[in-house]
Amino acid sequence: MKTYLYVDFYFLLNFTMNLFLIMVTAMLRQKKCHFLRYVLLSGISAAFSVSVTYFLWGQAFFQAAAAFLQMGGVVYLAYGREGFPVWAGDFLVFLFLVFFTGGLIGAVQVFLLRILEKETAGSMVWILLSVVLIFLIFFLLRFSLIRQGQDRRSVRRAKVVHGGREVEILVLYDTGNRLVSPYTGEGVAVISNELAVELGLEQSQRPVLIPFRSIGGGGLLRAYRLEEMRMEDGACRKDFLAAVSENLGERQEIQMILNIT
Repeated sequence: MKTYLYVDFYFLLNFTMNLFLIMVTAMLRQKKCHFLRYVLLSGISAAFSVSVTYFLWGQAFFQAAAAFLQMGGVVYLAYGREGFPVWAGDFLVFLFLVFFTGGLIGAVQVFLLRILEKETAGSMVWILLSVVLIFLIFFLLRFSLIRQGQDRRSVRRAKVVHGGREVEILVLYDTGNRLVSPYTGEGVAVISNELAVELGLEQSQRPVLIPFRSIGGGGLLRAYRLEEMRMEDGACRKDFLAAVSENLGERQEIQMILNIT
C-alpha cells in the first residue's frame, strides 16, 4: 500500500512539474499554446519518469541519461518541428527552468523544515507545497515579462513568408495590442489591409472573426493564420494569427503590431 501511494504522489508531482515547465517555456519562447497537447505530454512524461525510477533505481548515470533524452523529446513534441537551432534554444530554456525550479523548491523545503523544526516531512506535504510554488513562479514570471514589455516599444524590420510570397515590413512591438483569440487563447497580431492583400490571404483561406474592443467601440476583425515571420534579429514566429485592420498602414509605414503581452 505504501509503494502505491509513493508512486501515485511521485506521478502527480512529475505531472505538475512537466506541465509547468512546458507552459513557461512556451511563454518565454513565444510558442503557440496547445494546452491539451501539453497535458497529454505531461502525463506521458510523468509515467515515463516513474518507470525509469522503478526499473533503474540506484543507477544514477542511466537515470540522468534517460532524463535528458526525455526532456529533449518533450521539447520536440511540445513545440513542433522548427529546425535544430530553434529546438536547441527551446531545450536550453527548458533545462534552465528545470534546475531553477528544482533548486528553488529544495531551498523552500529546507527553509520550511527549519521553521517547523522538523527533519523530514510527508510526501503529500511537499507535493502540495510544490504545486503552490510552481504556480506562484509561473505568475511571477508572467507579471515580470508584462512589466518588461510595457517599457518596450520599438519598430523592427521583418520578413513575412506566406503561400510562397515574401514581403518585407516594419513591425511594431507594443503592449497596447491585447487582442486574444477566444477560440485558442493565443495572442493575435494586427496587420494592415495592404499587407493582407499583398499576401493574398483572402484567396488562400477563410477568415476567423475575432471580437475586439477599443476606445472608439468594438466589433469583429478578420483574422488569418500566417505561415512564418522572420525578424531582423533572427527571431522567428510560425503559424500565428493576424487580424486585419483597415486603419493600420493608412498614414504610417508600420504594417504589423505584435501582441507581446
